[in-house]
Amino acid sequence: MAGNWTRRELLARLGAAGGLGALAGCPGDGETESPTETETASPTDPQRSPDSTDGGETPTASASTTTPQPPTASDYDRVVDVVEAGADPNGRETVLPVLNDIDPNDTLVEFPPGEYFIDGQWRLHEFQNFAVRGPEATITTVPNFTGPLFGFGGTGDASNLAVEGFTFDFRQRDTGPRPLYGRVRDGLYVGDVTVRGEFDIDQDGMRFDVTAPGGTGVVRNLRMPDGGHPRYPNTGCYVGETHRGHLRFEECRIDGFPDNGLYASPAVGRVDVLGGEYRNSGVSNVRVSGPATVRGVTVRCNEARAGVPNMRGIRLREGSDILVDNCRVVMDRVTESDGAITCAEWLESATVRNTHVTVRADGVRALWAKAPRSPLSGNRQYPLQVRNLTVDGSAATDAAVMVAERPGTLLETLCICQSGAARDGVHLLDSGQSTLSGANITVTGTPLVTTRSPLSRQNIRLRSVSPDGILHLSQCGCG
Repeated sequence: MAGNWTRRELLARLGAAGGLGALAGCPGDGETESPTETETASPTDPQRSPDSTDGGETPTASASTTTPQPPTASDYDRVVDVVEAGADPNGRETVLPVLNDIDPNDTLVEFPPGEYFIDGQWRLHEFQNFAVRGPEATITTVPNFTGPLFGFGGTGDASNLAVEGFTFDFRQRDTGPRPLYGRVRDGLYVGDVTVRGEFDIDQDGMRFDVTAPGGTGVVRNLRMPDGGHPRYPNTGCYVGETHRGHLRFEECRIDGFPDNGLYASPAVGRVDVLGGEYRNSGVSNVRVSGPATVRGVTVRCNEARAGVPNMRGIRLREGSDILVDNCRVVMDRVTESDGAITCAEWLESATVRNTHVTVRADGVRALWAKAPRSPLSGNRQYPLQVRNLTVDGSAATDAAVMVAERPGTLLETLCICQSGAARDGVHLLDSGQSTLSGANITVTGTPLVTTRSPLSRQNIRLRSVSPDGILHLSQCGCG
């Protein structure tokens, strides 16, 4: 099984991509963008791994040693062309009988260019070294079918799965089944998969789990730009509670789902989100728990549709060892929102750094770290660290940054410039023994509010001016 080992060795070396350059200064507001908690029920999570930083100040992130590649014929003992096997490439007859006759072990299944109609589940519970490829293949289905259309793995023994290409066409009314379910022990690769059309039935989108603690996987260039209809609380992409390995999302696009865009917080294993764009989803656009890295991601909320609740940008739900790095979050229009970046009550520790947040939606915080429900462990000197954060925009009322009941918070190198009326800068509530260093805060309200929060201050500049006054400042004085 030389092909099997080639793929295993390839996927075993997956890691996070390198960081982007740090943001500098405090750009103006002209760039290209009382909260209510909306919670989605998730399964009870097993105990997560402890903080891996050993008291250091920045969570660790995995290193990159190789670039994953799509499957090639040399990786497999056999290649099956579905048209040669009898499948209709014109979308008239279901191809499911042909697919069900294929032995998946050490097999690459090729879909030539064309349209393929599937009226049920192609379900494979067990396999070793299996791939499907269709870079110019479109999959259609029947209305009101929930899927999954491609259901690979699950409770059986499955490993080394690759899915490359495919467009799932859900533009027909009342369609939107789960397109792809991939749950394997190790070796998951999904690349260049697109969904066209809105999910307008009651069914979530993709799901991926890597169940072995040492298992690895990557989802690259997954595109779901048309979202889901607000009458159904659907999620775009879900990483489930059986995930124990290391899964990376690279350069994906997920827009407009009522109940989370990328929903990875039930996952016990590491999830890294690298690059890509996430827009206008409810509950959160990107949602992770530790251990996780969110790096180089863009989140934009600029369409407020009824039925899409609590439009958060990046949500850090629980655990520790979470890093948000070099991200861009824009909050223009929302139905309601806890904030651009939120730290939930269950979160123990995280670092947010080199990140630029623009908030134009009134009453929405750029960063909200909520009061934890359990005492912090003390594994890190600063459980919450915010470094090199730029906040701009015309949002009025509330505060740009709010930290509640998190003593020992580090706020370092902040540039906050908010021109809306009655907008405060940083508000610390019951968060003593914290540090604010290298901050330049210009707002219309109170630049710094410390409520029962003794604070170490170093090299800070605070200004409160009228909204018109801010508009005449050059970059709010930030270098």
